[in-house]
Amino acid sequence: MSQTRIPMNLYRTPFTPAYWREANACAKALKLLMFAALMVAMTRALSLIPGIPIAHTKLTWGFLARSLCALVCGPTLGLIFAFVEDILGFILQPTGDFFPGYTLSTMAGVLVYALCFYRARITVWRLVLANLVVNLLVNAAMGSVWTVMMRGGVYWAWFIPSLGKNLVTIIPKAAVLYVLFQALLPILQRMNLIPKQVDGAIKVF
Repeated sequence: MSQTRIPMNLYRTPFTPAYWREANACAKALKLLMFAALMVAMTRALSLIPGIPIAHTKLTWGFLARSLCALVCGPTLGLIFAFVEDILGFILQPTGDFFPGYTLSTMAGVLVYALCFYRARITVWRLVLANLVVNLLVNAAMGSVWTVMMRGGVYWAWFIPSLGKNLVTIIPKAAVLYVLFQALLPILQRMNLIPKQVDGAIKVF
């Protein structure tokens, strides 16, 4: 496992070979493996904190550690983190029968956060976009597929209520991430975990 300094570049888009070379290098860096392990423990700890009721759903806190790991560790290590975190979560806090679809959803959610945050200039727009995609495509669309497979019924009968619940948490989740990232970005920069990218408040675009 490498302890050498990882390149710290900013990219406009994740769809470049250099971006993925850097992401793959992160998966072999010892300090980032340790950071990912810390985020696994943090996710488990956050799951013990009661969620905040919003309309007919709750804002739970696991997404904070997942998004932070995605920001620092990138998509490659982020997928490994998500797999381990989901399996460990089921072992420590089982809720019903195990179903691999929910593990795939956890991995897809972290991947979306990584593609929006890793080696990118963090903006309010990115915070909203990341949660929009995770809530609608991963939580509502993919989650409804797993529910149909587990419980049966019509897809739309599960999707429409799930869509409504996920729509109402997009802005609150983005707001909480704004506060978290605003506080932690300078610290992560000084620790050489992310590229230097912010001076003052996170910009809108």
